[in-house]
Amino acid sequence: MPISTPRLDLHDLPLELMRAVLARDWSAAAALAPYPVDEGSFAGSDHVLGLRIAQLERDPTEQPWLYRAAVLRETGRVVGRAGFHAPPDDTGTVEIGYEVLAPHRRRGLAAEMAVGLMRWGAGQGATACLASVRPDNAPSLALTARLGFVRIGEQLDDIDGLEWVFRLPLDGTLPSYDDRR
Repeated sequence: MPISTPRLDLHDLPLELMRAVLARDWSAAAALAPYPVDEGSFAGSDHVLGLRIAQLERDPTEQPWLYRAAVLRETGRVVGRAGFHAPPDDTGTVEIGYEVLAPHRRRGLAAEMAVGLMRWGAGQGATACLASVRPDNAPSLALTARLGFVRIGEQLDDIDGLEWVFRLPLDGTLPSYDDRR
């Protein structure tokens, strides 16, 4: 079932669909997805797809927590991707990731994806959410601040380099969709 927000449906990506996208088999991907899929829908996602495929091969029950296609209901097209890196850890914490495709940025969609995912995650038992953001990623830094995340540290990522780590408790008042702008 997709997670619905005011403008988006966040569809989970079944293992076979992720495999088809990674293989660039667009006809197979189109047959597996309930929305149009093309190369632009998943441009630049090979690394994340590879990670999520490996996770699902180990444990298919993780699927609802992982990578999702953000489909704008108005057009029925993929406008971004979002999900958690894994199900909640032993402390109930999840880490969020999101990306809005370039033609659809600066419309509040990243915030809408994040709020929708965090609200869904809290309903599934997650108690806190982490966001790791490069210090030069001004839009994501602004989003984490707007949604109430607090910086708790930093880490070195193999791909992104230095990242600041932010945390938001999910057991209290969650951000609203009005916080997206």
